[in-house]
Amino acid sequence: MSNKKTRGAFAALAAGAMVLSLAPNAFAALDDPDGSPVVIVPDEKVSKAEVFRIADSTRILTAIEASESRTDWGNITKATDTTGLFWSCSKTGYPLNNKPVIGKHWKEGDFFYPVYIGSPAWGQVKCTVVKKVVKVGATTGTMDIIVARSDDYPDALAAAPLADVLDAPILLHPTTAPAGSDANGNGVMDSVEAEIKSLAKVGEHEGVTVTVHLLGGTQALAHSVENGIDGIENVDNTLRYQGLNRYETASEIAKVTVDEYGLASSAKSHDVNVYLTTGENFPDALSAGAAASNNDGVVLLTQGTKLDTYDFTLDFLKDLRNWVDDSNKHINTSEIFAVGGPSATAAAGSIDLAASYVGVNRYETATLTAEATFGNPRNYAVVSGETFPDALVASGYIANLDGPLLLTEPTSLNQRFTAAYLNASVDDGDRIFTFGGPDALRLAVTNQIKDLLAAKFEIDPEIK
Repeated sequence: MSNKKTRGAFAALAAGAMVLSLAPNAFAALDDPDGSPVVIVPDEKVSKAEVFRIADSTRILTAIEASESRTDWGNITKATDTTGLFWSCSKTGYPLNNKPVIGKHWKEGDFFYPVYIGSPAWGQVKCTVVKKVVKVGATTGTMDIIVARSDDYPDALAAAPLADVLDAPILLHPTTAPAGSDANGNGVMDSVEAEIKSLAKVGEHEGVTVTVHLLGGTQALAHSVENGIDGIENVDNTLRYQGLNRYETASEIAKVTVDEYGLASSAKSHDVNVYLTTGENFPDALSAGAAASNNDGVVLLTQGTKLDTYDFTLDFLKDLRNWVDDSNKHINTSEIFAVGGPSATAAAGSIDLAASYVGVNRYETATLTAEATFGNPRNYAVVSGETFPDALVASGYIANLDGPLLLTEPTSLNQRFTAAYLNASVDDGDRIFTFGGPDALRLAVTNQIKDLLAAKFEIDPEIK
């Protein structure tokens, strides 16, 4: 692989589907101020559905835990192992040495091969036919990693569909590395650098391209962070998505998601659904991101109850096709959805909506969006509706698993909407993930979900 790095150019490979692969030894039992292990991954089912808590002592470490919990990020085709019969000879330098045996008549055992050792003499070389495991083909593909600002949300509101098409984890980083967190002095926190290095390790294989995607301008992630990531071994491309403001940034991320990488349905440039949501807060946008990912969609932002001042969102919407001839190919037809009251108000009278999902609060809005978008999901994420970092990481995580993002109060499971939806929707074999340490989402919420499922399936919820 070339050592040359590319910055600012967009890769053009669509990412493939990803299957959940939990790595149990990636979850460390850390001390939790609320008195229980931070990360709980039961060895046995607590009901007929499994509940997992992904958390750590800080939002940055929680994002790393989420990344570490899966072993199959990226769109990677690995070299395959194959077993065959090979010559193993006592002398090298002649044509049959250590090459595959051709012909099924060969069996394991000794064979003496005549070799010309110099005029006029002949000798013989003892060879043995042995079984060996060898690599066939090469490891190729792409590994993508998204990095977002850890202490503010605007530039990351549209990230979930991008994370979905790239099969990428979302990591968090401050605008600049805090003092004492960067032992290498390269501008990147040690913990984040270590996880990028781990993910980028596939870049050691010829044919694998590793790209890190930064969300927002230098006010979100400083030049020092970009330069530090760009210098990490095996990172080939460092791309940054930014705009004049959060509305243009969301529009740019949406364009890249569709035009450069492509949606899972192979929808073309403008055959894409749009989920409108307010850019002045995060809960509706992150629920919308998971839904958009499941419905060939992207997230665009309204300026609260109005369209944005510079019409970045409206310009994107104007570019959507206004006629469709699918020629019986059942291609995607563009539709626009509003998630939350502010965006529904912004669209009223000027934008034709396919549907709007507006609840009495953010919790009902999330469940209404999930009910309308997901037919029979097998994976669910539950996060605090009051803090954004863990919810941002969770939105990309669950988008990759084709599941909804649900919201709850941080100290107790929302009973009216979230618990009711889970009780009605979760089936045997499903997975529910909660995200966030004790400062974001208390352990009590995870335990309440376990109790809910145990009651639903009439199974003792106690973990032995």
